[in-house]
Amino acid sequence: MWVTLALLVGLFLSVSVAGAEPSGTTTYALVHLSDTQNLATRYPGTYDFTFSYLEGVKAHYNISAIIITGDLVNTWNKRSEWDAYAHARNKTTIPVYVIAGNHDTNSGKNYTYYSRYTGEPENNYVTAVEDFNLVGINYVAKSLTPQEFARLRLAINTSARNFTIIATHYYMNEKGTHSRLGKDIDRQLIVQPTLILSGHIHAYRITVDTKNGYPVIEDLTDYQNGEPGRQKNQDYSAGTLYTVTAVDGQVVKITSERLRIYPTRSPDDQRFLYYLTGYVPHDTPAPVSQPAMQAETLTVTMLTEDAGHLRGINNDLFGLYLAGDSIRDLSRWILRSP
Repeated sequence: MWVTLALLVGLFLSVSVAGAEPSGTTTYALVHLSDTQNLATRYPGTYDFTFSYLEGVKAHYNISAIIITGDLVNTWNKRSEWDAYAHARNKTTIPVYVIAGNHDTNSGKNYTYYSRYTGEPENNYVTAVEDFNLVGINYVAKSLTPQEFARLRLAINTSARNFTIIATHYYMNEKGTHSRLGKDIDRQLIVQPTLILSGHIHAYRITVDTKNGYPVIEDLTDYQNGEPGRQKNQDYSAGTLYTVTAVDGQVVKITSERLRIYPTRSPDDQRFLYYLTGYVPHDTPAPVSQPAMQAETLTVTMLTEDAGHLRGINNDLFGLYLAGDSIRDLSRWILRSP
């Protein structure tokens, strides 16, 4: 009986999920790396392997971009380290977007080698990456000027995209305390749902929060000394893999996985970080309301590291679904999916 029930539930879930995706749906991945400087100094072979590995799994995950939030090298004017980065970078055909860290530019004072080897100028930038606005903010000792924040904010506000990625070097520490730049980013640049990518501090932390009325995912990914919390000064490479679902060019779902690259190669459990409800593409009829199946609302300010394995739950903007809920509750969530 239990085997039959399990098969029926599995069939129901697979059919429900397959039928939940409207036309115009695309799914792709983005990879966040940061503070790879020790690979340039001590482990250039692992630097090469990091990019060749991502090239090897490009098709499997449909990786559209690699975003590196600074400190590509340890010494801003050491040619051998920059050569190690360039050699590794050429191991992949995936577009790579970088911003400058303090080690890359003599703490923001000299961009000569950084620009020569990356092709990126000293200026901050806003560009399009798939369905996102990508805001690249280079390292600054304190913060940006009001005029620079206004320029970046205007570029976001005038874009048709509904989600922003802000990539910067130092946004917060391992406890979630924000730098001066981080505080100003929160006040000045959160004008739509936002994913903030950062490094600088040797730690791994992903937090979901609400700021200025918008959902914000804060990501600190830094494996420069090995696995955070374990033995330091290790030959180690890892990052964060984001899987994105968009409908008609609008981001509706984001999940994350910790992607270990070297010496072990394995992703963590997938975590749902963002799920937009109520989105109805132009060619899809509105779903029938089912008040009896309304899911409970959860507090959204939490560390995903502490939350364990997460699945999606509906909220007006986004939500989280905690492991341990019953299959009936999971079925209820799927039935509510657009």
